[in-house]
Amino acid sequence: MKGFISFVLRSRPENVLAVLASLALLAFFSFTRLFHTFSFGLHDFIFILLPVAILGVKYLLGMIASSGDESEEELDPTKYLVRFFRPLVRIFRDWFPFFLLSTCYYALYSNLILRASPHTADATLSKIDASIFGNQPSILLQGWINPWLTDFLNLVYFSHVIFLPGVGLYFYLRKELKTFRCIMMGYLTLILMGVTSYLFVPAVGPGTTFADLYTRDLQGQALSKGVDYIIAVGRVSYDCFPSLHVGIPLLLTMYMYKYCRRLFIPAVIYVACMCFATIYLRYHYFVDVVAAFVYAPVAYYLNNMLLEHWPGERESVASSENNAQGPGLKPASEMAIKLDPNQTEN
Repeated sequence: MKGFISFVLRSRPENVLAVLASLALLAFFSFTRLFHTFSFGLHDFIFILLPVAILGVKYLLGMIASSGDESEEELDPTKYLVRFFRPLVRIFRDWFPFFLLSTCYYALYSNLILRASPHTADATLSKIDASIFGNQPSILLQGWINPWLTDFLNLVYFSHVIFLPGVGLYFYLRKELKTFRCIMMGYLTLILMGVTSYLFVPAVGPGTTFADLYTRDLQGQALSKGVDYIIAVGRVSYDCFPSLHVGIPLLLTMYMYKYCRRLFIPAVIYVACMCFATIYLRYHYFVDVVAAFVYAPVAYYLNNMLLEHWPGERESVASSENNAQGPGLKPASEMAIKLDPNQTEN
């Protein structure tokens, strides 16, 4: 048992989370009567599958381009197959935990949401908004409605689907694996917090709750109608508090400030547009957006704490530092003690 626990603690934390989520999903399949009605949404696959497909195609094109550089005498079939599949296995290993966790989280909460809390919280959330603004923000924004603005904000709202995997892909292609893992782990931490909140505070949003009170249609063009259809088909209901459409970009903005400062300002502008879009398009209450500004920083610091204290991560850092100092060398701190002229032996 001690050996097993030691093995778990030395594994990547995202792999451990993926296994735990998979076991939870398996238990849900095995011990409930909902097996035949269990469903997966489009959210389950689109987040992570897109960059994995891009990486796979990129690698295959690179292999095709470089295949003519080697003579036939050097092509040992076994070595060639190993060399061919090793990068694909590495891509699968690095991205699969996040794909699996996204699938498990969305599948579990989309099937359990109203069973955990059968009453929606729209009345409470809308009451908070009304106490702040005197009315619902989405109703007050009806004077701003413009077809071009609606199209633009629909595009911003839908871009959420590719923003997260796009950022992950950017750092992965730059071979900044530690940054990639930190960002993706932060995303999973926030997703887990959001799903937990959705289970206990389910809400459908102002667009449905106040459908009879709106006096103006959003008046989008063909682009908006297409986006509306995709969102209606792929969106998981009761996912208002907090707004992860705001929370995830906000979390990524915090990582941009730390790891890629030149993208920080564009990310801030994107978050501002997303905040406005979620309310203008009637998907979220104002309080949902405010909650995102609480959840994202908490997820950021929780993730940093996890990676800092996880035994496997600490050993990895220590190993990297020792390797950087070279074989046979003592740690820099010990060398500093030896070289300090003011230090005397007892």
